[in-house]
Amino acid sequence: MLAVYRELEGSAYLLMHAIRRLGVLRLPPVAEELVRQIYFTGASATGGIVLRGAFIGTLIIAYVIEVLNADAALAVKMLLWVVLREVGPLIAAVLVIQRSGTAVATELALREISGEIASLRRMRIDPYDYLVVPRVVGMAVSNAALTLYVQLIAVGGGMVLASLIINVPLDEMLTNFFLLASPLDLVYSLIKSVLFGAAIAVVACYHGLNPGGRSINAVPQAAIRAVTEGLLLVMLLNVIFAYLVYGVAFFGLVTAEQ
Repeated sequence: MLAVYRELEGSAYLLMHAIRRLGVLRLPPVAEELVRQIYFTGASATGGIVLRGAFIGTLIIAYVIEVLNADAALAVKMLLWVVLREVGPLIAAVLVIQRSGTAVATELALREISGEIASLRRMRIDPYDYLVVPRVVGMAVSNAALTLYVQLIAVGGGMVLASLIINVPLDEMLTNFFLLASPLDLVYSLIKSVLFGAAIAVVACYHGLNPGGRSINAVPQAAIRAVTEGLLLVMLLNVIFAYLVYGVAFFGLVTAEQ
């Protein structure tokens, strides 16, 4: 229990430090770290999303139309609700945890074990400013960009593939999409994705800077803890978001009926 409390306290401190010290991103070395993190987390990860996103969109449309015997309007509505609000941010977050969460925890753990973090402190360089802030901001921005990419591929690719595979009129789906799509869905998913990315980065940085030992065996253990706790935290945040949004909507609906 004490260890869990220490992890929560340490992660919260890293997050607050990153928020307070956003100004250090103007420094060239920190800005370079930020660009490198955005490239690794966002730009280099887009290739693996195309097939997954298109497959998910096609699967949703095919299931709703073929299995539930619904029309194109309901299929597009389900696509919007599932992909824009829920699945898009989750897919991007899982990909970021898998690639960048592991890499960040491993890299920082190696730096801690090799004494590089201590050397930074001896040179009066705050390792949190130089290492944590650009990674938290970079992963938050990259996760938001990946979420948009997943949504675009899943919605657009799903409708195109569905029109080819199950003969659903593409123009009808596009018409329903523009009628049903709301900017609030996009804003909601972007807020979720930014928080998901920041949470993943904070957890990975915490375990990387606190590997739990000085041997090389502590490095994979730090990476495993970062991935496991990152997934749990993302799922918890997703449940909290769903409870707040849908709970408020349900309460408003009940109040309006009364």
